Amino acid sequence: MDYRRGVVTGESVWRAIVLYGANSATYKFAFGATLLEVAATGRNHVTLEELAPRYAERLCEALQRQPRQGTSARSRFLDACRAFNAGELDRDTLHRRTVQLGFSNVVDAFPKLGGDQAPVNYYEDQRKNSATPGLMLRDELLELAGSVHAPDLDAETAARWRLVETAWATGISDGVLSPSLVYDPDKQALVLQSKQRRRSVTGVVAALNGYQDGRCAYCNELMARSTSSGPIVEHVLPWKLLTRLWRGPDVDAIWNLVLACWSCNNAKGGRAPHETWMPWLEQRNNDLIESRHPLREVLMAQTGATTTERHRTLKLAYRRATELLPAVWTPPVAGHLART
Repeated sequence: MDYRRGVVTGESVWRAIVLYGANSATYKFAFGATLLEVAATGRNHVTLEELAPRYAERLCEALQRQPRQGTSARSRFLDACRAFNAGELDRDTLHRRTVQLGFSNVVDAFPKLGGDQAPVNYYEDQRKNSATPGLMLRDELLELAGSVHAPDLDAETAARWRLVETAWATGISDGVLSPSLVYDPDKQALVLQSKQRRRSVTGVVAALNGYQDGRCAYCNELMARSTSSGPIVEHVLPWKLLTRLWRGPDVDAIWNLVLACWSCNNAKGGRAPHETWMPWLEQRNNDLIESRHPLREVLMAQTGATTTERHRTLKLAYRRATELLPAVWTPPVAGHLART
């Protein structure tokens, strides 16, 4: 994504925080979504008492969806949310406990990437300011909340949240179910496939868009959210391989999926991209694996546990694909390594 390529923008750093930030609990997703919602009103200062109701509401809803929302054995704050869901705690008490317990770590941890401060500051911590305790929302956050990127960022945060929940709830993080996470073109979703059923996990566009920062994988142009221009879920090695004597990894799996604009998708058709482009896909998969992304185990199960294995798997798959379908397509920006 742009932040990792050295182009720092408000939206690219926000995406990096959501995509690559630590996942010991899902507080950051609720906190980030609540900050964007408040900033969209144009306010530049908010107290914890004002943040608490919506922040707590998001986590209470998440606990109803999936009881596990953290890796710690116990959380006093999540226990308060569970008690509210069970009718054992009234709303006012929940809000008071949210102010007391819910922000102690997330305010400091949210703007961190790999332990370092993110290159864009979205707020200033004024909790210890006796005159105006709370958070001062910086122009960077206000501009982001009012930009055309805001709806996409909300969708991507929700998708990332669902992936983390699914990883914790199903054991994907242990590699048990990881090969069964596949793409369902009818639902436009990633689904867990078992002998009994196929269960939607999250929309695939939102799950992938954070890494690409809203840009086409092939031409690097920004993609508008519309039915005519994209983003379109694109099989790098063509789906039509499944209609041939294909002897490679499942092309309907996440390792082979990217987002493309309509123009590139239409031009590529049922062909593989030129081999000079393929390092971009390899790097994308490696980046997600090396981060704490919940797709890490999925990608490793599909392509290999080491960079050497993954390189070999992708190279062999590309060779077999172009033997069956010799015609290839050269993307407008051939060789994405120039962008990394």
